Amino acid sequence: MAVKRTIKYGGAVTGLAEERAIIKSIKKSRQTANWQQAEEGSLFEKELSQYLGVKYGILTNSGSSAGLLALSALELPKGSEVIISAVTFPTIFNIILQCGLVPVVVDANVGTYNFDVKDVEKAITPRTKAIIAIHAVGNPVDMPALMRVAKKHNLYVIEDNCDGFGSTINGKKVGSFGDISITSLHAAHIVSMGVGGAIFTDNKQLAKNVRMYRDWGRQANTNAPNRFKELPKDYNPRFIYEKIGYNFQILELQAAMGRVQLKQIAKIKAKRKKNFDYLTKHLSRYEALLMPQVVKGASVCWFALPLTYFGGRGKLVKHLEDHGIETRSMFSGNILKHPAYKGIKAKDYTTGETEIILRHSFWISVHPRLTKSDLKYICDVFDKFFQTKTA
Repeated sequence: MAVKRTIKYGGAVTGLAEERAIIKSIKKSRQTANWQQAEEGSLFEKELSQYLGVKYGILTNSGSSAGLLALSALELPKGSEVIISAVTFPTIFNIILQCGLVPVVVDANVGTYNFDVKDVEKAITPRTKAIIAIHAVGNPVDMPALMRVAKKHNLYVIEDNCDGFGSTINGKKVGSFGDISITSLHAAHIVSMGVGGAIFTDNKQLAKNVRMYRDWGRQANTNAPNRFKELPKDYNPRFIYEKIGYNFQILELQAAMGRVQLKQIAKIKAKRKKNFDYLTKHLSRYEALLMPQVVKGASVCWFALPLTYFGGRGKLVKHLEDHGIETRSMFSGNILKHPAYKGIKAKDYTTGETEIILRHSFWISVHPRLTKSDLKYICDVFDKFFQTKTA
């Protein structure tokens, strides 16, 4: 086996094009004295929206903030129930609590690491108002089936597509199925602007709400005359606040970088798929390793390669890490098992499937930077593990 090397799962791949775009943006910001989102940001929002095939895109400072803005924009009655998978990133679960809503936690299935739409429908009650569909490590939820259920019960659907920007189902972009969707533009994710996120929707009112909540809660039309009797008639409309909002804006230079990255999305997706296919072809020879399962018609932009090992994850993960191969558990495994959520008001519909993921699942890299030599090294490290008594 080759000399130990370092195989990381994330990190933005950047070059001179990104550097030049950032420097150009910085020079312009120095001239205008404006560093916040401006022309580059508006263009990036438009280009992202066009890529997904939706009407509106709004940039923000992280995927986590994007989630909070998306759910806030729905303006659901306090105490409403929101269905979510047990396998989630904590900040996406937190948005339910932050909005004064009740999380309804359903199983994720081993292999897809997403919830089953049948389990979602079983969890719907008269108090249910929304569903958050998490496309774990880029692997899409069965969105056509979920949207049929949502329409039947008159529910909102938020797509958490932080991991899988570029994935499709039957040719339709993941992130364009739901009422509103989010993605992450963090360095670890598919398209990066360093750190950041975005929200997408075809609904004009939801887009308006997102912008208000993002920009301190001020009114959407900053040129509109004052219509609030409590304020002086001559009050500057730029400083009239309709919502209890946040400051989740970005820098113009981030958008400049993101625009360059977006142009490479097809290349990034193809490289991730090639790496994914190489590793799954080799690793599928080991019966104790469960390979991922994909919904029919999906073309996945893989964030990582999720695996489930039934022979004792700890030993395998240690072996991989000892050989420089970075691993991660499947997000929360089961969010309700974590100490932060002890005593919260929630409904728990999880069973054995989620428990298996909590105890046996993890992921490794399929990053575009991986070379053929890196891929062979990863396979050799797995081979060494399974060919010894360690396994």
